[in-house]
Amino acid sequence: MNMGSGDEQGTIVVWRVDLHPGEPPDGSLLDARERTVADAFVYPDDRERYIRSHGALRVLLSDRLGVPPASVPIGVATSGKPLLVGPAQEVTFNLSHSRNTALIAIGHAVELGIDVEDDDGCTAYSELIDTVFDKATADRINREDPQRRRHLFLRGWTRKEAVAKALGSGFQIDPKHFLVPLDSASPWTVRLPYGGAEFSLIDLSTAAVVAALAVESFKPRVLVRDYHRERDRRQSAR
Repeated sequence: MNMGSGDEQGTIVVWRVDLHPGEPPDGSLLDARERTVADAFVYPDDRERYIRSHGALRVLLSDRLGVPPASVPIGVATSGKPLLVGPAQEVTFNLSHSRNTALIAIGHAVELGIDVEDDDGCTAYSELIDTVFDKATADRINREDPQRRRHLFLRGWTRKEAVAKALGSGFQIDPKHFLVPLDSASPWTVRLPYGGAEFSLIDLSTAAVVAALAVESFKPRVLVRDYHRERDRRQSAR
């Protein structure tokens, strides 16, 4: 099993996956649990996004571990966070997807979390601001014009979600109980008030999406790469 070189161990690679409809996604790349999850979706578009994003994850982890995609040993922690089990467990990963884009982060022996949201102007999010942010931050966001308000909300939301996913708790921790920056410069250091956990937070936003990566304890080298569907076909042909 190829666990990666020393250089890979100090690097987080973020893969950008286009989820726009094209050829039907290859469900054979998934394991039995994932196929059950995919089959439970009511809407075909949601099912296809799940299969495309999780299929890409399995292909990428397959390349890293040197095993077939359907044999990549993905389990689920008691917290609900997906992880690798057995000898592969030092390779860490996290996945997030919006309607159009999936981001997959892969690292080594470090907790990480990633989140992505479309910034398409279709949703105001105003009713969520007071739920996600402390009063001072919520008041600041609510004073902005609608476009700026939406963008600041998405910045804060994705950054808080990335930290919560790296922690492994999801939003079992109240998002109002820790602060994240809303400015555009990065990286930043975020410290949680309980337990002293510390994360590096990196902005990954583009013109189409707002996104963030959180990595526990150190400032990583981050590489962002585009994933291409031809990789699916090569893997499934093995």
